Amino acid sequence: MILRVFAVLAAFVVPLLLAIDAVASLLPELVWLGPAIAAVFALPVVFVAKHARGQALVGAGLAAMASFASPEVPQLLTITGDPQAVHDLRERPLPPARHGSYVAVRGFLRSDWQVDEYRVAAGQRPDQNEAAKAVLVPVLGTDAAIIQAKHGALERVIVARIPPAQLDAGPLVTLRGRLQAVDPSIVDSLFAVQVDGEGHASASTLRPEAVMLDTFTFPTRGQAITRLGLAIGASVLSLIMLLFALPSLSPVKPRRLRWPRRRR
Repeated sequence: MILRVFAVLAAFVVPLLLAIDAVASLLPELVWLGPAIAAVFALPVVFVAKHARGQALVGAGLAAMASFASPEVPQLLTITGDPQAVHDLRERPLPPARHGSYVAVRGFLRSDWQVDEYRVAAGQRPDQNEAAKAVLVPVLGTDAAIIQAKHGALERVIVARIPPAQLDAGPLVTLRGRLQAVDPSIVDSLFAVQVDGEGHASASTLRPEAVMLDTFTFPTRGQAITRLGLAIGASVLSLIMLLFALPSLSPVKPRRLRWPRRRR
């Protein structure tokens, strides 16, 4: 009985818990911990399944796969399907969110400040005669040339990684993408902090907090639904394989009745 409980925990309970954003946010950098927990619950089943160990190993791998895919599925379905799930930067800055999260923001695309991105191998120089495959542009909640600091603190700014054709979409745009870290040198190239009208301060001592919104890594609605189907299918198949790999309970053998021999 306890082994069947372990199989249910590995295949369903762990992926379901990781699908809750409050639980997934506790493991921002340890993305491997969820699959590892599912695999640990499946290990007793693998150990006991002597005659179907390969099947049990496949079931454990599917449980780990479901646990790895589950944390982002609800977020992807909301961002790709709910038109209300758009954060308007004109109302308030983007709240703190861990890197790797998917968000949708609406704000002003400051195309007058941009950095062309040429991704080349280490040690090589980009050919700037060719068109850049991506541009890095600030997306802010205002179109003012100078942004006043509120209460003496700088708000977090967004650097969007977009295709060059996106620059013609207009100043007010809605972008969907994945949050990533941004290199400080890019922030220094796009922003300059002015102190009390006395010139520009050193970017190394007064640099706004920034995060990159990569629009190239954002999945479509169909891809989000496909990922949901894969997570559910992996959980169901994992449970079936783990349960059927368990040895069946040996039935109680009926006793044979023996009639006493008659003496002649």
